[in-house]
Amino acid sequence: MNTNTNRSTAFACIAAATALITSSASAQHFDIIIHRMDGAVTTSIDTASGLVANRVFSADFGATGVPDFTDEPGFIAPAGTFEPGTRTGFNSLAGLRRFNGESLEPVGDERIEASYLILSSVIGSEASPGFDLTVQSDGGWHRHLNFTLFSAGAKLSPSGIYVVELELYATDGVTKPSAPFWIVFNDDRSEAEHDAAIAWVEANLAGSGPPCSSDLNADGSVTAPDLSILLSAWGTGGGDINGDGTTNAIDLAAMLSAWGPCP
Repeated sequence: MNTNTNRSTAFACIAAATALITSSASAQHFDIIIHRMDGAVTTSIDTASGLVANRVFSADFGATGVPDFTDEPGFIAPAGTFEPGTRTGFNSLAGLRRFNGESLEPVGDERIEASYLILSSVIGSEASPGFDLTVQSDGGWHRHLNFTLFSAGAKLSPSGIYVVELELYATDGVTKPSAPFWIVFNDDRSEAEHDAAIAWVEANLAGSGPPCSSDLNADGSVTAPDLSILLSAWGTGGGDINGDGTTNAIDLAAMLSAWGPCP
């Protein structure tokens, strides 16, 4: 089987199909929902089917009209999640990485600054400490950090897709930090490329879904029949590959990346 030829054919089919579908992964940009479960901080998303555990999130630099800046995704914990008077914060668990179309690679001079009022933390080539903010009097916690992309050296690349790996923690001395989670930032690249990066992170870092989860008809390979199933289930949970509750462009990208025989 010529996997490259089949992959190219699949990509052409997906591109044509996507052009007919108005919804896209841009609709996936929202606050990260925070809870405490089994003594640890957890991250999830709010879907039409309810809360779904999730560890890969997306954002677009420039969406507010300011280049190389975004205050999304936000973080929101409902009232009663944390102890009033304590603090909740984040740490960067790995250096900033860039998606090259196939995988992630270390950045050069690119940096992302996360800031809130006078507090800031720069995510560079290595893991770095973040900062924490006061929990609200009702035990809730709703914050939007400012994320700014910049270069520590030469001129910033005109476009790129960047990935940060974070954890959330509470200062109550009891709650364990969250499992690692990732934010995939798009800086002026196409939604298709952004979706592909999200799918790569989900498959290779977050480990979401069973092996060969794109094989929707369970015939041992990811081929045109699987694509047909996915497209017919668009907007529902019937072809959901990444577990976010909806069949969308991120699932399309995940299927393309898995095209061919299952491992």
